[in-house]
Amino acid sequence: MNPNCEHWTGGDDRHFWRVLSAKIASQRVPFSGSLALTHRCNLECVHCYARERSDRDAARPELTAGQWLEIIADIKEAGCLFLLLTGGEPLRRDDFPEIYSFARRNGFLVTLFTNATLVGDSILSLFRDLPPRLVEVSIYGASAGTHDRITGIPGSFARAMEGIEALQSEGIPVRLKSVLMTLNDDDFPAIEDLARSRGIKFRFDPAIFPSLAGDRGPLDLRVPPGRAVDLEMADPDRTREWREFYRSFREEPTGDGLFNCGSGVNTFHIDPRGRLFPCLMVRNAGYDLCPGRFQDGWGQAFHDFRKAMPDARSSCRGCEKKLLCGYCPGFFEMENGSETSPSEYMCAIGQHRFAKLNSEACGG
Repeated sequence: MNPNCEHWTGGDDRHFWRVLSAKIASQRVPFSGSLALTHRCNLECVHCYARERSDRDAARPELTAGQWLEIIADIKEAGCLFLLLTGGEPLRRDDFPEIYSFARRNGFLVTLFTNATLVGDSILSLFRDLPPRLVEVSIYGASAGTHDRITGIPGSFARAMEGIEALQSEGIPVRLKSVLMTLNDDDFPAIEDLARSRGIKFRFDPAIFPSLAGDRGPLDLRVPPGRAVDLEMADPDRTREWREFYRSFREEPTGDGLFNCGSGVNTFHIDPRGRLFPCLMVRNAGYDLCPGRFQDGWGQAFHDFRKAMPDARSSCRGCEKKLLCGYCPGFFEMENGSETSPSEYMCAIGQHRFAKLNSEACGG
């Protein structure tokens, strides 16, 4: 949890959510989950973590709508309330309205991650009848030149802006997000201005990691840690949020285990093939839902995962900057091939955030 990774908590009443999440964790209720409906996408973003080896490989094993409906019914019974529909591009599926409608009619609070280029009349009509909790749109530049260079598709910026405007015209809650990289770092003040001009909240993340298929090419797009944090803390409101977050949580015990987040405790992720994971980034602990049921996977699959311990020599043990770096053993595995080998890049991000927050606190 951190100010840049705010999914189901909402951020409006931190004390309420902290108390509630503690109770949920103590009973191990899968309160929040993400469903990657597809890894296919109509864009070709250079940094994409979900990219498969080919569009055909990605499409062939996907779950049918009927299978997704069975899974959604199961996770409702297990106690899930907050649901994230993501991809790839989830609107790429022709049966998206069927899956989405079933989730909403079953009481889920649904967030959609999309590039907004496929938002048309049918989607607007669907959202008008069954509004989502939030639609979060990825924007990679303040102009077509930057954005379309990253997505690889000419015209994608214009279509995304049309989609955003259409969603806003229907009163649908929209938030913009982006990934900071060498191809767009100069654009970031303008991207934030773009969001402000439309009254939309904006968040971004400097964390870029290899793709799920093992491509390490995206690592070359990382912005130097100092530059990334300078851009992040250039916004006084974001600096304040980071400071409040750090003050709120730094005294709380994080536990001795390798994983000390909600993964496999109150959150989960299901990929397009029906494999249940503790979260998107953890790939070493999974359960196949095609022959199995969610309740069985949730009850049996993650015991060893939660018992894993960090390397006794790890620099992360007892580190006071652990809340600020984006600590995630799943990220470590993707980058270094080991859940116990920290990302030097994310460690440097944490060090710069720590220094910046302390400098600001001292008036420096």
